[in-house]
Amino acid sequence: MMDAVAIGPFVLPLERLFTVLALAGFLGMAELMARRMKLPGWPNWAWNAVMAGLLAARLGYVAAHWPVFREQPLSIAYVWQGGFDPVWGVLGGAVYTLVAFRARPQALRPAVWPALSGAAVALALFGVASVKAPGQAELPDLTLTTLAGAPRNLSDFRGQPVVLNVWATWCPPCRREMPMLAEAEAKNPGVAFVFVNIGERAGQVQAYLDEQGLFFNHMLLDPGQRLVPRLNVIGFPTTFFFDREGVMVARKTGELSRAALEDLLARLR
Repeated sequence: MMDAVAIGPFVLPLERLFTVLALAGFLGMAELMARRMKLPGWPNWAWNAVMAGLLAARLGYVAAHWPVFREQPLSIAYVWQGGFDPVWGVLGGAVYTLVAFRARPQALRPAVWPALSGAAVALALFGVASVKAPGQAELPDLTLTTLAGAPRNLSDFRGQPVVLNVWATWCPPCRREMPMLAEAEAKNPGVAFVFVNIGERAGQVQAYLDEQGLFFNHMLLDPGQRLVPRLNVIGFPTTFFFDREGVMVARKTGELSRAALEDLLARLR
């Protein structure tokens, strides 16, 4: 079960990659039809429709999670964290199209084909991705160590919902989300927040936590990076969500937004 792909040194979430490819299908068909049918202004219409759709998708997501964004209004601009509502995106693009062709409604009929091309790409890619491989990923039976050097097996946390965050001190997105995760741990005592540092020594990790004034109940070390192949980690940070039986219900590669974290915690509850 993967939710991202590595492209060179970059890690790209699958949903973003699929969205880009679907939009490319839409734009490509619009460009092709504009050339073959000599439709003036079509490339501009297609790009503007995409921009209107992305803006509507973001605003729709923000509106649906307004209590979270109201606390930190600047986070509305943190689009690199994700957070777009596809339904609002489609509506935004459609409304822009209706307005753009209001003076010549006859042009709306050929505009259906670029939309169908983008939709076909999206359905194909997201459809394939939604087909799960046999079996479900589970909380591994793997013994790691605490900052004090004591052994601790991840399977010990079964029996309660678990949020497992894989991170490193050198990773900027990891560092940015740590304070938010500390708050979430304090607000959700019924959920075990487990942090696994990959490839670093206890002194490095403790120094970072002390410097930032952070404390976590379950901070574990994996200097040999044994967890990476067990959970198919391809980038940092990666956060896994397991139910009480230890079955994975979701994973998120990349920095978590506060809104996304709230949604995923709600699934655990």
